[in-house]
Amino acid sequence: MIRAAGLTLAAVFCLSAAAPESRLEEYFRLRKEAGEAAAAGDLARSEVLLGRALFLYPTAPWSLIRLARVEVAAGKPHEAVAHLAEYAELGLTWDVKGDKALASLTERADFAPVAAQLAANAAPLGSPTVLATLKPGQIYEGLAFHDGAWLVSSVTDHSILIVRDGKATPFLKPDETIAGLFGMAVDAGRGWLWVAEAAGPEIPGSAGPARTGLLKVDLKSGAILARYPAPEAVQFGDVLLGPKGEVYASDSVGAGIWRLPSGGEALNLFAKSRDIASPQGMALCDGAALVVADYSTGLHRVALADGVVEPIAAGPTAALAGIDGLFGLSRWNARRPEHMGRPFLATQNGVTPERLLSITLDSQCRKARIVRPMAANTPGMADLTLGAASPRWAGFIAGSGWATQGEADIELQPAILAIPLRLD
Repeated sequence: MIRAAGLTLAAVFCLSAAAPESRLEEYFRLRKEAGEAAAAGDLARSEVLLGRALFLYPTAPWSLIRLARVEVAAGKPHEAVAHLAEYAELGLTWDVKGDKALASLTERADFAPVAAQLAANAAPLGSPTVLATLKPGQIYEGLAFHDGAWLVSSVTDHSILIVRDGKATPFLKPDETIAGLFGMAVDAGRGWLWVAEAAGPEIPGSAGPARTGLLKVDLKSGAILARYPAPEAVQFGDVLLGPKGEVYASDSVGAGIWRLPSGGEALNLFAKSRDIASPQGMALCDGAALVVADYSTGLHRVALADGVVEPIAAGPTAALAGIDGLFGLSRWNARRPEHMGRPFLATQNGVTPERLLSITLDSQCRKARIVRPMAANTPGMADLTLGAASPRWAGFIAGSGWATQGEADIELQPAILAIPLRLD
């Protein structure tokens, strides 16, 4: 009894000392409880909980769809149509007629404007150019540009290709210890290519225990110069070169940003926030901060001076969840007056349709001023991963191979797609 009482008091103390929920933690809890309430038949409670979740993240696409489904089931079609209208205003598409929970709405007169907007969102936008096609059957993830050529990393083939004039040839020197390869960053001044490496049960084409780290590769020879393993069981996805030669890696599983100091020998955890669930692409904001895409919630600013994380505000029609790749346009920033803001490009594969976005942030990267799709709904614009900029092009991987894993009826042509870069 004394031992049990002591454990009880300890548990109470721990609960009282626990930090309050972050906004993201509350959002995930509310969504979970809403799903449980709906499964139990308590539609009224599910509706309230989803409404509270949307209040926290008003442009979360999936929450809008879930709430509309609950409202139809609860006999509130007018409210469901209103939330689908909000969804359509995000520039996204949805097969409402093919959604059994929502199909009845298509017969309503007040749904007609929503249907028209969804149809407009499905129209082809942009005309991406195919810069190169890649061999099917692999998963391609990272893209970088150097010395007139594109570099493409493969998760399953544990290799890097160099693509020049549309022709792909091997770049990375073979090494049986190499794991799946993800994001890349070029340090042209030092002649290095930094590559995120990861292996483990969750990585296609990998075996053995989970491990991750950074590879330093010679840009001329393709030889591996050094390997920097992460000290924890994390999973690096993207890589970014900092303004002083330091290297940052996003951990999509452990939700942290790791850093290898310039000249350093060990990675350290640089930033972590309870309001970021799965950091993906990263870009620099004028040497003062990182812009990090969280797959669940959108963009965040991470101060380089101290690692402080803050969400980047966006407008009521900017859906920024589901961003995978994020890259800045440093050449354009150098020519662009500060009052015009900082331009970035993003590949967004967590929404329908998958899109290439142009995002203009304010000069301090604290607010999204303009968000507009550059390409969507065109041939090959599916299964997008990361991207990079060349002097002429905004390039990105399409038909990457992730969507075909375990899906024998899906055939996609892996390719480097691109749109011309212009300063406007």
